[in-house]
Amino acid sequence: MTVTKRREKATGRMRAEDRSASMVIEADRQINLKRSARISPGDIATDLGTSRSLVYSYFPDLNALIVAVLDRHADLLSKAGIERAVREAALIDAATECATIYLRHVLEHGSAIELCFREKWLARHLDGRMKRMTKRIIRQLATLIQRELEYGPHDALGVVQILLAIPEEGARLVRNGEISLEMALALCRRLTVASLEELRPQHQ
Repeated sequence: MTVTKRREKATGRMRAEDRSASMVIEADRQINLKRSARISPGDIATDLGTSRSLVYSYFPDLNALIVAVLDRHADLLSKAGIERAVREAALIDAATECATIYLRHVLEHGSAIELCFREKWLARHLDGRMKRMTKRIIRQLATLIQRELEYGPHDALGVVQILLAIPEEGARLVRNGEISLEMALALCRRLTVASLEELRPQHQ
């Protein structure tokens, strides 16, 4: 293959990656706009000024598109340090650091994670980095809860699910202009700590 043809092939591949990325970003935008994962590839094509068939050539169905959106969020959360945070030895440290990273993420990048996993019809069939990351983080936090709070596996998972609501609600209040980011972060930390301390067993 000549140098010119190699360059042309690389340029074509980059253009394809750019097109794919733009579709993912637009899908993410529409999920947040509609507050639902029930988006239409046709709407994405219209807003991007391209054809529906082109969208389907990159993402054969809605599941594939949603997985790509969530995988983008997984990469962003990983870069923000959430996987490192959950490995903190102490439950309070791990939970508060994960909560503040997630709150900042939702404010900067939207609520696609929450909105997609809320849709049970979709969540059951999703796969990809985001689902695997979520399982790891929840499992690691639940293990810390079992160890420090002496809860059983089922109850520990329930505690993690409740804790997830704190940064999500904090981000919503900031978006609505009801509180500042600084207040949301402070409340997120305090509520996470208070919730866990309240659940700590009181030995006689």
